[in-house]
Amino acid sequence: MSLVSAAAPALAATPLSPALGSVITGLDLGRCTDDARTMRALIDLLHQRGVLVIKGQNLSDADYVRFGRQWGRPLEFFIKEHRRQDHPEMIRINNDPATPPALRDGAVHWHSDGSYEAEPAAVTMLYGKEAPREGGETLFASTAAAFEALPAGRRMTLEGLVAIHELGAAPWIEGETPPDPNRPKRDMPRQRHPLVIRHPVTGRRALFTSGTACGIEGMDQEAAMALIHFLRAHITQRQFRISYKVLPGDIVLWDNYSTVHSATPVAYSDAEGERRLLYRISTKGMPALCRA
Repeated sequence: MSLVSAAAPALAATPLSPALGSVITGLDLGRCTDDARTMRALIDLLHQRGVLVIKGQNLSDADYVRFGRQWGRPLEFFIKEHRRQDHPEMIRINNDPATPPALRDGAVHWHSDGSYEAEPAAVTMLYGKEAPREGGETLFASTAAAFEALPAGRRMTLEGLVAIHELGAAPWIEGETPPDPNRPKRDMPRQRHPLVIRHPVTGRRALFTSGTACGIEGMDQEAAMALIHFLRAHITQRQFRISYKVLPGDIVLWDNYSTVHSATPVAYSDAEGERRLLYRISTKGMPALCRA
């Protein structure tokens, strides 16, 4: 279902890969965040491509938060120290060398945001302020393209299955970094989500294992974990993946209903050319323009 009317502006967008991702240039969000036609075009393109990179932005914090609110309800991150006091919707991501080792590289595994909650995040965005010369890329994979690449019979057997989700309990796959055993743990109830989800706007189906699926209702645990491991490895094959480093002035958004992502290890340093600073906003629910 397209959200773009005939009068919607054309976006200068270049694909990052056949499977997902587009880079947008020549757009000043500071001038058009409240323009419904531009926002409809951006929403439609994100839902089609899974990941958007909007280059060359220079937004105030208030403008960035206003842009974030166009995509849904911003959530407040559970670690208060990572929130901006003046704008709690903004989550600070950096490589401060004072960060305790147990809290470093916590996102170096494939996941979609908030899948361990009853209502997962819908859209996540990063605003680049500083980037190291080396490292700091984010990896993305299309869970929709991965589902569509499965044999028809396998797709049919997966539909209707319900996965159990728990933070940190998924089977690890090659390339991921298991969490530090000293990392603080959250005491949260397990959640149930369909193993194959339908996008609430487009209706496109996608696998939903994230990095938290740890069982399947009605299935032997060993068999369930083997299936989840297979699907997670399938999703992250190279043909479904892209890599992108968030640079200063970039706003990078992804659709958690159709993608998973993973950070890559970065040096924790405040030396010139090694610092990394991003501001994240995650939203739940649908954009107001979709609800309308």
